[in-house]
Amino acid sequence: MLVDLLDQSIIDMKEIYELEKTSNDVQKQEKNDKIFSNVVSENHLMVRAVTNSMSQSEFAISQETREHVLGLLKSSNDAVSRGLIQESTANYLQKELITIKKAILQEWSDYYHRVADQKINMLQTIKGIAPEREKVDYASNKIKCGASWEFKQDNLDKMTKGLLEADEIINSLGFGDDGLEILGFLKKVASGKASVHDLTPDILNWLIENNMTSKLAVSFK
Repeated sequence: MLVDLLDQSIIDMKEIYELEKTSNDVQKQEKNDKIFSNVVSENHLMVRAVTNSMSQSEFAISQETREHVLGLLKSSNDAVSRGLIQESTANYLQKELITIKKAILQEWSDYYHRVADQKINMLQTIKGIAPEREKVDYASNKIKCGASWEFKQDNLDKMTKGLLEADEIINSLGFGDDGLEILGFLKKVASGKASVHDLTPDILNWLIENNMTSKLAVSFK
């Protein structure tokens, strides 16, 4: 009797162990599937954000980063075709996505500063002669949203709009026949590269007419 009960207990324990093992396997697989699902979702959002940024601006990811993105897509498709997401695969894809996003954001940062810094400096340079100074600040603040793009469409839209508004403000000043020369001078001022040699008679007259002579600082390098 006791032996029978003991045997039955052993059988029950084995069944419980198998159930627990199956449960652990299921939980582990669910975890892998969740990681994979998040990777696919984030990758989709990332690719769409990059595509939009390239269509709305002159930003472009490097060939190396592009190959990494394509590699991630291929690895994801291969994982789906195998029908079962292994833990090693899920972790690899997750790590690769983080690396790619970091690379893209760095490339975006380089592009942003190349495009935005000089434009913002230009706006600050002409702020004193702009008819509506508050518009200069509005445009600058919108452009600055691009610094924290983070794949967000709203930040991209604001930056794009800010750059357009900046050009409209600059063009609205009506520099006349000497516009290109004056604009070139202001760009040099904005980038800190203007020198005395750049002060042509036309530019000097323009500065005097717009009461800007006292706002122009001169310094030695």
